[in-house]
Amino acid sequence: MFFGLVGAGVLIGIVVIVCFSYYYAHRSFSGYDVVSEQARKDSNGVSYLPFHGDLLKYSRDGISRLDDSGETLWNGGYEMEQPVVDVRGNYVLVADIGAKMFYVYNGKDQGVGIETTLPIGKAKICEDGKAAVLLQDEDSDVISIYDPYNTAEQLEVEIPTNVLDDGFPLDFDISPDGNSLVIAYIVVQNGTMENKVCFYNFTEVGQDQNTLVGGKSYETKMISRIGFVSDDKAAIFFEDGFSLFENMKKPAEIFEKVFDEEIKSADYDDENILVITGTAGSTDDQKMYLYNFRGKEELAEKISCKYSDLVMSGGEIVFTDAQSCHIIRKNGSEKFTFDFGKGYDYFLPASGDDRYYFIDEATIQRIKISG
Repeated sequence: MFFGLVGAGVLIGIVVIVCFSYYYAHRSFSGYDVVSEQARKDSNGVSYLPFHGDLLKYSRDGISRLDDSGETLWNGGYEMEQPVVDVRGNYVLVADIGAKMFYVYNGKDQGVGIETTLPIGKAKICEDGKAAVLLQDEDSDVISIYDPYNTAEQLEVEIPTNVLDDGFPLDFDISPDGNSLVIAYIVVQNGTMENKVCFYNFTEVGQDQNTLVGGKSYETKMISRIGFVSDDKAAIFFEDGFSLFENMKKPAEIFEKVFDEEIKSADYDDENILVITGTAGSTDDQKMYLYNFRGKEELAEKISCKYSDLVMSGGEIVFTDAQSCHIIRKNGSEKFTFDFGKGYDYFLPASGDDRYYFIDEATIQRIKISG
């Protein structure tokens, strides 16, 4: 009798937990409460990014990290015409596109600045603070890898590209551990166009092959984006699909997906590949796909929200438009839909459950969605 009551109690407890978990994973919110608010004292030239639950604020004059109360945790000064920021782990890179200067910040010092020999076209950061920088010249581009914290020799690797023979670098990414690099090129010769990716590895394996360890031609399909999803796995996005490669010492394609529908957006985080398909300017045939890093389709769901930008964060996809916001969980359920009735600049994830930053031209609000 006693054990029967105990068993019944355990069963009821499990049912309650399951029901609560399902409710929480599918609950929909329709409003929000303001947790804290501060006035914006900057100009339209200031940009914001989420950073470990806080905010990165940057402009042509400098960068700072703000906590959820608006206090400055660290800052760095510089003068740039076109600053672009890349973040990985605890490191932040700011590069002046078209100029010859970039900085790396770790939050512990004033940052390390490096002057390059050629104008910067793009820059990426590693988890240990190393930076990969595309330097552009008329006839030969170079991707250089720097260790800002190695005072003896900051420049570690150079990968030159002869534009006429090798093509123009379109995009690149460096692995989080800094051991691998993938570059997308477009080659135009005799009136024909070829798009290709090349894989480079800087371990002892790559050194035996002059760092070039693999590649693939996508022929006339334009490569739109490259991203490392882990130290040893990379995603290649092209005009009508994506590929997944693993084993950066001997790269092998493990999955390729080609869509029949037009691709409107694509993104990735540390768990999934996201692709939105549909007709441009319409939401009638819009569909959201999620894949894991083995190529398994985990979600294929119609979505009707209109958006101009999206970001994946913490198991959610945040769609933003001029005045509205839609949040859809990775399980396909709609978490939040709201029309603010006015324009705003940013809707970004914050620390804490169901908390976000809502930033318009006048204020920075930390909100908790409700309703």
